[in-house]
Amino acid sequence: MENITKIAGWGKKPSAMRAIKKAQKYDVPYLSLEDGFIRSIQLGVKNRQTLSLIADPIGIYYDATTPSQLEDLLNQGNFTGSVISEARECLEYIQHNKISKYNHTLDSFKVKRNSKENILLVDQTLHDMSVSLGLANESTFQEMFRYALETYPDANIYIKYHPDVIAGKKKGYLSELSIVNDRVTIINVDTNPIELIEQMDRVMVVTSQLGFEALMLNKNVSCFGLPFYASWGLTTDSIRSERRVQKRTLEELFAASYLLYPSYIRPQTGIPGSLMDVLTYINKEKNQVQAKTKYYFLEIPKWKRNFLRPFFPESTIDACFLSKSVSLPDDDHTSSHHNYAVWSYGDEKSYKVPKDSLIRIEDGFYRSVGLGSNFHQPWSLVVDEIGMYFNSQQPSKLENILNNKEFDEYDIKEAKLIHQFIIDHSLTKYNVDYNSSFKLENNDRKKVIFVPGQVEDDASIRYGCNGDIRTIEQLLEYLRTKNPDDFILYKPHPDVYMKNRKGIEHTKFCDHVETRASVLQCIQVADEVHTLTSQAGFDSLLQGKKVFTYGGPFYAGWGLTNDAQTFHRRNRVLSLEELIAGSLIYYAKYYNRDLKHLTDCRSVLRKLAAQKRNLPYTKTFFDTNKRRWIRRCVLQVNEMLRRDNK
Repeated sequence: MENITKIAGWGKKPSAMRAIKKAQKYDVPYLSLEDGFIRSIQLGVKNRQTLSLIADPIGIYYDATTPSQLEDLLNQGNFTGSVISEARECLEYIQHNKISKYNHTLDSFKVKRNSKENILLVDQTLHDMSVSLGLANESTFQEMFRYALETYPDANIYIKYHPDVIAGKKKGYLSELSIVNDRVTIINVDTNPIELIEQMDRVMVVTSQLGFEALMLNKNVSCFGLPFYASWGLTTDSIRSERRVQKRTLEELFAASYLLYPSYIRPQTGIPGSLMDVLTYINKEKNQVQAKTKYYFLEIPKWKRNFLRPFFPESTIDACFLSKSVSLPDDDHTSSHHNYAVWSYGDEKSYKVPKDSLIRIEDGFYRSVGLGSNFHQPWSLVVDEIGMYFNSQQPSKLENILNNKEFDEYDIKEAKLIHQFIIDHSLTKYNVDYNSSFKLENNDRKKVIFVPGQVEDDASIRYGCNGDIRTIEQLLEYLRTKNPDDFILYKPHPDVYMKNRKGIEHTKFCDHVETRASVLQCIQVADEVHTLTSQAGFDSLLQGKKVFTYGGPFYAGWGLTNDAQTFHRRNRVLSLEELIAGSLIYYAKYYNRDLKHLTDCRSVLRKLAAQKRNLPYTKTFFDTNKRRWIRRCVLQVNEMLRRDNK
């Protein structure tokens, strides 16, 4: 035991008493652990992992009976300009995106709109340690309630119950009172606290963190206990602390309590991070928390089912995979609480499901290291309740995002980082090309036109090409006629030369057919890239190339490409960063299979880059893919035999 330097326990809870006694016994510091002030999306009582942690070697922030590290920071700290600047940035982000300690609900509660003042009283859970250690008790809540009624006789009084009380996990102080008063409205439903506070004129608390969130929104806050943010000159206090000798600004109080006091992890990687890392993650993921829904997945192949489940919100209560041999229950056909999911444009018609409950699923834009047709699981999917990104004949969720989303400076900054990472690590959708040295035999220095191949039955061609050119062969013939003296470089689609799908491998209309070099190497030697609908056109935009489209890919029609077709619905000119933000940040979904939770684009790109480094494109790699192809053939034969025996 002589190697022990510190002993940690969870705050000042009774369960930590053993750890405190051990620390005293071995004469080592005791670290009080506690959740940070921005914790997670879901409630702690639902055992969701915390994204921030406090480790206080002096006390703990909610214990007003003794000093704490936070108190010392506020009494002694000299806050630098960079820290205050970061505090302002995070404060603005929290206010704008309505982020709180827990972020499990998007619901809002609308208060009465009249000339009366609106006052919010915040309840807490019974026996909350922050109440007793904040120099308060049950009578303090009764005093707060009585004070509000007597001091503001004409005001609308609202009492907000704690989320754990609403969830039925705990009891509260005010929730235990029998309150019958026409002026009082009980808020016993989940609601976004920031949105609720915005509607209030005053907020009254005992020690709740909502009091500090009210300060962030410039509300008048009265404290009836002694929370960590009281006695610094920003609140009206019933109790004063003689230890708290400084007057602090909101930015200083925020910097100490949210930036300097807790530690954060990057949810996407599990490594140490910053408050902004956590805020941006929560902001993206909280919008995917939906009302409890049952998902019926229709005609999804068995090998896809396991990787599909994690991509859907953690509030999903059930998922059911159905095939044609199984009918939907009669009472489920019209339920507004059910969603029906198909892969791409699957056979949903036989189920007669409501169109407004139908969602479509497809691979994301940066999918895997290996082909889906070789059973490599995706790191990214797209889920679209309107249409599908490759179908330009009708609207899609992506098209709506690109038409209407106002991208802010954070989006543009992240898009630039994503763009640079893709360039630096030579990433594509599948990352399967053999990266040999590549030199084009173009001795006459002709203009090089690159045409990326596609499979013949590609859905993006069927749903995206409505002009005269609808096949790769037609495109190559057209380009040869228009550019008789130029060098046309053609690369078949990986699925084609892996023999997984049908397509053109060789053609008389091009100067060279490349099967070894990567698609990025082909793009890099090209002067122009001409495509029907291939994502290689998007890759080419990222590489700064001139791109010509002859179908309706998702990146066409936004002023970045030269398009043969017209796009009447796409009525906006985008920058490349806005296109990246819309498609890779807001449209696609990402799942980290190692950490087992949803993640963001850059984290998946890092995984793909690492996999790409660790799986060199050698003969062994391609032999492995051939074995996968053989396995695929065997499964297809078994499936055909099964159907024949029915």
